[in-house]
Amino acid sequence: MSTTLAELQQKAKLWRQDISFSQEVLGKSFDFRSTWGIFSPERLDDGSLMLLDYIDFKADDSSIDLGCGYGVLGMTAARECPEGQHLLIDKDFVAVEYARLNCQKNGLKNTEVMLSNGFAHVPKERKFSLVMSNLPAKASKEQHYLYLLDAYERMEMDGRFYVVTINGLRDFMKRSFTEVFGNSDKIKQGKTYTITMAVKDS
Repeated sequence: MSTTLAELQQKAKLWRQDISFSQEVLGKSFDFRSTWGIFSPERLDDGSLMLLDYIDFKADDSSIDLGCGYGVLGMTAARECPEGQHLLIDKDFVAVEYARLNCQKNGLKNTEVMLSNGFAHVPKERKFSLVMSNLPAKASKEQHYLYLLDAYERMEMDGRFYVVTINGLRDFMKRSFTEVFGNSDKIKQGKTYTITMAVKDS
């Protein structure tokens, strides 16, 4: 049975409203606001949650959440690493708006959110001990290499770069991490996602 225009217009009023939900991350709850058009707007995606379970957070880490969406990776780093400063970046202005809102909503004072295409607009003097990304499967290999090469330049010695990808990209991540960093460690492989990590050690 088809839907009438009037019915669709009525539904659209709801669709235009912010989506609000709370969800537990590493045993503590966050409150989120999002909207249609952002990745996984109604609940945290399984890839990000899996990644967060395997990151070795250190209290003094300063991190960057590369392609932050509405903010969960950077927000979690800010909470788990209270002595560091945490930058959340995305090339989508809507994602940046909601990530900023969510950091404020959850009282995270050690965060900054900015619009940037990869590292392009991140101040060159800023250095990170922790880089995190839920890498999009649809991004080109050229874009992935740019993320890795730019991260390498901005990371502190012994800094760690964690990514979660669909399993189909795990061999590419192993190869590209090894080419750029000289090392690659498959932290966890599940049914759908793989977590890979590299260390800047030279």
